[in-house]
Amino acid sequence: MKNVIAILVLFAVSGSLMAAGDGQATGKKSSKTATAPKAPPKPAAPQPVTIPKDAVPMSNGAYSYTDSKGKKWIYTNTPFGISRVEDMGPPPAAGPELTKAIDKGEVVRFERPSPFGTMTWEKKKTELTDEERQMVEAQNPSTHPPDAQTGEPDTAKPDAGPGK
Repeated sequence: MKNVIAILVLFAVSGSLMAAGDGQATGKKSSKTATAPKAPPKPAAPQPVTIPKDAVPMSNGAYSYTDSKGKKWIYTNTPFGISRVEDMGPPPAAGPELTKAIDKGEVVRFERPSPFGTMTWEKKKTELTDEERQMVEAQNPSTHPPDAQTGEPDTAKPDAGPGK
């Protein structure tokens, strides 16, 4: 047991001498002329973002600025400092041109593509807004002529199409 402890102590002492780098544990002399690998140069510290003097204030507290290259930027003061993002213009509207209206009698089914798949919902015709009503009429033209008295499509009469 004493031999085991002596060996462990010997390894510990020789290991600490080697870690010190004096070279005595191996019998080699340290070389002062050896060059250590150079560390890569430190990158320059990023400059803090500031709002340019000629930036134009916007209604929401942000500032609009066009740089010398013609690129448009929006500067915003946040709790973490000033933020700068490129002005990409207004987002595209998900308006009626993307929404599909399907007339199902008393109910209209709407379908619109979204990043998470197709959104679908149904509304009664009596609850449609003017914009939704125009969408339905534009996408589902009536095959029946309007009744002269009510102005509504006459669905009681069969179609009198060409050749009939």
